[in-house]
Amino acid sequence: MGSYATVKLRRRVAIVLLIASAIVIAGIVAVLWVVPRFLELLVTGDSKDLRANTEGEPAKPGEPTVLLLAIDGVDRRLLYDMLRRNELPHLAGLLGGIRDGELPHAYLDDTALAPLPSSTMTSWATIFTGEPPARHGVAGNEYFIRAERRLAAPAPVSVFAPDVVLQSYTDGYANDLLGVPTLYERLRRGRHDLSIWVAMSPYHRGADRLLLANRTVIADAFKAFLDDDDEEDDLDMFAELDEEVVENVIEELEDEAAPHVLTLYLAGADYFAHGSKRGPDEARRHYLTTIFDPLVGELAAALDRRGARRDRYVVVVSDHGQTEVLHDDVHALGTSDEPDEPPAIVRAAGYRLRPFELDVDEDHDFDTVLAYGGALAYVYLADRSTCPRARDVCDWTRPPRFREDVAPLAEAFRAQPWIDLVLVRRDGAFAVYTGGGETEPIDAHLAAHPRPEYIEVASRLRDLAVGPRGDHAGDILLVAKNGAEPDAGRRFYFSGRYHSWHGSPSRSDSEIPLIVAHPRRTAADLRRTVRAIAGAETAADEVTDIIEHLMTSE
Repeated sequence: MGSYATVKLRRRVAIVLLIASAIVIAGIVAVLWVVPRFLELLVTGDSKDLRANTEGEPAKPGEPTVLLLAIDGVDRRLLYDMLRRNELPHLAGLLGGIRDGELPHAYLDDTALAPLPSSTMTSWATIFTGEPPARHGVAGNEYFIRAERRLAAPAPVSVFAPDVVLQSYTDGYANDLLGVPTLYERLRRGRHDLSIWVAMSPYHRGADRLLLANRTVIADAFKAFLDDDDEEDDLDMFAELDEEVVENVIEELEDEAAPHVLTLYLAGADYFAHGSKRGPDEARRHYLTTIFDPLVGELAAALDRRGARRDRYVVVVSDHGQTEVLHDDVHALGTSDEPDEPPAIVRAAGYRLRPFELDVDEDHDFDTVLAYGGALAYVYLADRSTCPRARDVCDWTRPPRFREDVAPLAEAFRAQPWIDLVLVRRDGAFAVYTGGGETEPIDAHLAAHPRPEYIEVASRLRDLAVGPRGDHAGDILLVAKNGAEPDAGRRFYFSGRYHSWHGSPSRSDSEIPLIVAHPRRTAADLRRTVRAIAGAETAADEVTDIIEHLMTSE
């Protein structure tokens, strides 16, 4: 009996240990399922080689080289004013120096415009590919791809999916959304020997090397950005993100020769302005003077130590500006079913709304999708004749019917007090919905109902909607009262609560800086070069053309 009892005891212990092991393994699997890329980021280090078994050659003396400084969320008026007041002495020095409020070796373009929407992922995709949104396909920070029946969210707004941000650096999530070559791939067409480093930009396909901040810093910064707590400004969190990026670039420069093309993407000013109670202008001024400009000085010194500035163009560009909004539930148009919120309006009109989740079941019966982007939101509609009853799965490969599917919901949104414009897709392009099933061309509508703050709306809408991937911008485009309103109390936005947003056709959101500098060329000479490529005015999709010309013309 004693021996048998001992065996039983051992069996029980073994079973308990087996169960405990299974629980531990299940826990590990769960963690990897929730954050599948975070551990990979911890392993890959701060520098990631992108091209297997090959890398470009270092630049030779006399060869043209480029530093592309991509600053998120800073409009032209603010940056140029700060430069001319010499509030950014290190940036001015990087651009060749300042004298009597002028930069003799830098051309400051006063015409550059962001695409529509004036949002982060769309603008940078346009800048880094040289193509408009309807061609490259990134219609917003989040958008629906009808042909694949999935939500793309490279910078989630309505869905909580922080892991997808990390995936842009581990698996190329944002890269894979681009339907056209990147700037770096275009440069390699004629110069296979180019060395290209990209620091922190989600669009880096075609580069040799991706340089990143510490992974926990990336995660903490995005978490702080998503947190709508109004108790304190997260300046230190966002500063650490940019500091880590610049520090890692400098470390690479200490070990290796500077590349032909170095792209440095800094997001801290934008993150800080969204959540700061100071208001967007004061917040960005503070960030640019205390955090950004000293970092530029450190980078310039590192390039000098490498002798890498004599033949290097410096191109400074941003993606959008900022518009002040109120941090409350009245002006933030969220995802709840509270009356007058967009989801409640959709459901009250008899439509079945897709849940605000990154992924949903294949057999979900939704016939409507909402995707948020600050001042703008997209509405996607199925042909509801393919799924008339609950639990019917809609055929999203078919476009919606205008009278039966689009017009009733456009009518419901047009009645809302927070709406400025309801645009509907007709014959592939957007027109203003005027009620009763009628539409009007955007130019004619704005001529009759002027909004002086809106700029180049018709042409930018064409770039968004007319092209091989134009359907990514939805069937109804909602423009909230925002950028055209002089009073922040009358501005609304599609997202959680923030202190500033963007995305509208307004000048404050859309006028972006573009600076081209070279230490041995004059501002007038650089102006002639830019204007020869871009014409009288510069669109964001012409930045790639300009950089290609700088790299190949000498």
